[in-house]
Amino acid sequence: MLYSEHQGSPTDIGAMSRFLHVPLPDYQGLLALGLVLGTVLSALQSRRRGLSPLAAVDGALAGAVGGLLIGRAIYAAAHWSYFHDHLGEALMVWRGGLSAPGAVVGGAVGVLALCRLRRADPRPLLDALAPGAALVVIFGWLGCLGAGCGCGLTVRPDQRLLWALSAELPDLYGLCVPRVAVQVLGAGWGGAVLATVLLVERRGRPFPLWLLLHAGGGFGLAFLRGDLVPLVAGLAPVQVADLALVGLALFAFLWWCRKEAQ
Repeated sequence: MLYSEHQGSPTDIGAMSRFLHVPLPDYQGLLALGLVLGTVLSALQSRRRGLSPLAAVDGALAGAVGGLLIGRAIYAAAHWSYFHDHLGEALMVWRGGLSAPGAVVGGAVGVLALCRLRRADPRPLLDALAPGAALVVIFGWLGCLGAGCGCGLTVRPDQRLLWALSAELPDLYGLCVPRVAVQVLGAGWGGAVLATVLLVERRGRPFPLWLLLHAGGGFGLAFLRGDLVPLVAGLAPVQVADLALVGLALFAFLWWCRKEAQ
């Protein structure tokens, strides 16, 4: 439960941070930490896929570069009305602003390009990188908690279930009101996905499974977000992209199976 029963109002995350004397890192700091820890985790998992830790590090770097570039490019395209007059800011990745589905696609493209360059089968590397990718997603959600990206729907006390999942959280403009703590739910779902991927890591197909669970979870959580506008059949563009990633995950799973059968 993310609200205070004694006060009858959502918990103030900032006040909690001050009470614990633990400063919350900013979005960029948490995302960078997630990338570092995700790379370390993938390097530790690499030998189970017959890869060297250095190969996993190379793959993580290629995925990070591809994810940042394509994720930022799609974000800038989606907000072209602003970036049209501020082209220089479109390249300032460190200032925040990424398309999550675009980052996933860009990361996969980066890894595939690296494997193509080295004439290597991409499946072992993608599988080795799956746990690290799951960890990066967790830190991404936590970064959005303070930054206001991916903010949840505003709620009232009479909305019992949603109120129980709410907290005093900001949007991108810094306005703090009771909102569904979508970022906390996203981080929790990311933790469950990471645990699942690690459980099936030895015998399963981690990358298709991670992609399926990640995209499916993002699709569901989007219904609780307050920063999205439905455009297609009642779905927001990010949900359409998540459905496309679910299809891509199923295709990858079938491709994995076909390659293993040959």
